[in-house]
Amino acid sequence: MFNTYTWNLYLDAGGNDFVDFLKKNYSKNISPAYVEKIANLHQSFCPSRKINDLLKEELSDSVEFLNQDYYFFEDRKYTIDKAMKYLYNLFIKENEGGEKLTFDDFSSSLAYYTTLLSYELPDLFIPYYFKYNFNILEKIFVEFNISLPEIPKKSDYKARFFYYGEICKSLSDFREENYLSPYELIAFLYDFAPKYIGGIDSYIIKDLPAPNACYLIGAGEDDIFLSNEIDNVTPWQCSPDTKAGDQVLMYVKYPVSAIDSIWTSVSIGFIDPFFYYYRCTYISNAKKIEKLTLKELKEDDIFKNLPIVRKNMQGLNGVELLPSAYNYLLEIRNLNLDKLEYLSINDKQELFREKDVENKLIKPFLAKLGYNNSDYIQQLYIKVGNNNHLLIPDFVINPVTKLSSESCDLIIEAKFSIKSKRELENARIQVRSYAKILSAKYALVSSKESIWVFSFRDDYKKVIISFTWSDLEDEDNFYKIYKLIAKDWI
Repeated sequence: MFNTYTWNLYLDAGGNDFVDFLKKNYSKNISPAYVEKIANLHQSFCPSRKINDLLKEELSDSVEFLNQDYYFFEDRKYTIDKAMKYLYNLFIKENEGGEKLTFDDFSSSLAYYTTLLSYELPDLFIPYYFKYNFNILEKIFVEFNISLPEIPKKSDYKARFFYYGEICKSLSDFREENYLSPYELIAFLYDFAPKYIGGIDSYIIKDLPAPNACYLIGAGEDDIFLSNEIDNVTPWQCSPDTKAGDQVLMYVKYPVSAIDSIWTSVSIGFIDPFFYYYRCTYISNAKKIEKLTLKELKEDDIFKNLPIVRKNMQGLNGVELLPSAYNYLLEIRNLNLDKLEYLSINDKQELFREKDVENKLIKPFLAKLGYNNSDYIQQLYIKVGNNNHLLIPDFVINPVTKLSSESCDLIIEAKFSIKSKRELENARIQVRSYAKILSAKYALVSSKESIWVFSFRDDYKKVIISFTWSDLEDEDNFYKIYKLIAKDWI
C-alpha cells in the first residue's frame, strides 16, 4: 500500500531535489546528467554491469536522437491505447509485417524507445528501465497495490509489444490516485520503490541451498553477457523450473562447440515479457572446466545417448541434464563440487529424487485440491528483520508477500524419502520454522511414502492427519484432507 507519510519523508530527505532534477533534465531535454543519474539508480536493483552499460548506451542514444528534432507523434491528442496502436503500425511497417521481428525491434532497445515516448507524452508513458528485471517491477506492484496486467504468452509477440502500454495504464491510474506528477512517478519507480523493497538483495541470493537440478544453456563465443570474472552476475534464458542453487552448464557454440564452465543460479527463475527469450534467471560463480567438446560428448558411452547430444546441442537453453550425467561429468573432470542426490534409475522406479516428489506427487495433489500454478510459489525469498533474508525452498500456498504483511495458508516441505520418526521430526522442525514466520494455517511434510499435516492450533507439534499416497486414492481418505486444506475450504 502506498503510504503518503513515508513518501513525504522521502521527498523531504532529498526526493524533491530528484524531482526538480527530472524537471530540468528530462522535461525540456534529455541531458547527459539524466543518463548518469538513471544509470546510478539502476545499479541499486540490477547486479549486472553489462546491463547497466547497455542502459547507458541506449539513454545516450536517446539524447542524440532528440538533437535531430524528430518526434514519433504529430500531435499530443492521444490516449495510451491510440498511441500504442499508432506506434505498433510504425514498427510493423518497418519490419514488413512480422510480429516477431516487430517485438524484437522494440524490446531490444526498450529503454531507448520508452525514454523518448515518455519525453514526448509524459502524461501517458513512463520510461521503462526494468528489462531483465521484471521481477523487481512485480515486487513493486505487489507492495504498493498496483494492478499488474496479465502477462501475455511467450508466443504472442503482438500482445507483448502492447504490454508496455498496459503497464503504463496501471501506473497512470496509480499516479492519479496518489496525486503524483509524471516526474514524481519516475522518482517513485527508480529511486524510492526499488530501495524500499530491498533492491538487489531482494532477489539475488547469497546463502544458496544445495543444487537440486542441472540445466544446459548456450552462448556464442562473443556473447556480450559472458565473462571470466567469477563474481559476474548476469541474466540468462533457462528453464522456468530453475531454482536458486541449481547448477547451469555453459555450452559455447561454434567454433568452440564445448561445455566450458559451470555456473550457479543465484536467483529464483522468473518470466520477463520484455526479455525476448521470456524466461530468465540470474547466474554467477562461473567455474571454468576443461572443455568437454561435442565430439567427446558424442563418443562417450554415457553422454552419447542423451537426446540433446543426439540433436547436436540444438535448442539446448533450459534443457535439464539428468543427475547421473551431471555427476558423471564431475567425475571425469575431477571437479570438487556438490553432486546431485538421487537413486539409480531402473525400469520400475519413477521417483528417484526430491524434484520428482515435487513434480509428480505434490503438484498433482495441489491441483486436485483446487490450486493452480498461480496460487503457490516454490522458493519464496522474503525479508526477515532489518537486513536478513530467508529462502523458503519448497511450496508456499496463497502467499502474501508484502514487506508489511507476509503470510500464507499452507507450507509444504518436500523430502525424497522419510523412513523413520527421526527423519519426520527433523522435517517437522524445518517446516514449522517456515510456518511460524509466515503464520501459516497448516504445515505439511511430504515424501514419496506419505504426507503429514500439522496445524497452527498446537504450534505444529503433532500430526493431525497422515496418509500414504496410495491411501489418498480412496475418496473417503482424500476428503478428510480436502476439507482441511482445499482451496474452497481453507
